[in-house]
Amino acid sequence: MQTEQYFFEYLDRIAANTWPAESNTMVDHWLIRASNGITKRANSVFAIGSYPRDDNWLSHVEQFYHSHGLPAIFHVSSASPDQLDNLLQDQGYELDTPCYMMTADCQQVASHAEERIKKQYSSALDLELVITQSVTSEWLDAFLFLEQYPEERRGFYQGLCERMPASKAFFTLKDQGQTVALGTAIVEGEWAGFVNVIVHEEHRGKGYGYAILHAMTIWSITQGATQQYLQVIANNVPAVTLYEKLGYQMKYGYHYRVKYDLTALVSS
Repeated sequence: MQTEQYFFEYLDRIAANTWPAESNTMVDHWLIRASNGITKRANSVFAIGSYPRDDNWLSHVEQFYHSHGLPAIFHVSSASPDQLDNLLQDQGYELDTPCYMMTADCQQVASHAEERIKKQYSSALDLELVITQSVTSEWLDAFLFLEQYPEERRGFYQGLCERMPASKAFFTLKDQGQTVALGTAIVEGEWAGFVNVIVHEEHRGKGYGYAILHAMTIWSITQGATQQYLQVIANNVPAVTLYEKLGYQMKYGYHYRVKYDLTALVSS
């Protein structure tokens, strides 16, 4: 059980590195993240390991977020301390956005993706693949468009991509010049983390999801990765199904606990 807990904590930590906040502070060893309310991941307490030694940790957290005009949010996972979820619930924190941490073997994903593309989605073989080591204006334009995010989020995602640790790469798949899929891969040690994976809604069902994940996996292998992970919202059934077909398995779940007030709202 201790070994399993260590694995959960290790994976949570490297996954957190793929989504660095604009500003951070600490309550003992817990990281408190803030990014002007854009995404819960970048505006929540990374609460893993033991409880802080300061008995007033909850008050400090709530004061920090209140001073930023944000709701207090906790990232709660299998690596969080015992009873944290119940404690927050008792303090009026609402359960929000259940997610899965899914993992897979790189070689297995590459093999499954290649097989499905060749057998079912041969048109995906004709797509143009563009890989850059840093985020470009073109990639960011396409990402905001595909996600249907407002222009006001550009600064956050520009900074996020720049703060992501090396080794990283930004992937674009094009069909006759039109961007049809995007993704970002970050490799740390033997693990590759995939974020910002999206397929153009008018081109879903054509195997482009397999194609972008295949490209990201092959690149990750060249960077030394043998395992890979991604985080997905639990009710995103199409995405979970796609990942399972590639050999991903749900390792554990996580969610957020949010204490809303009248002055602060945070995006999903």
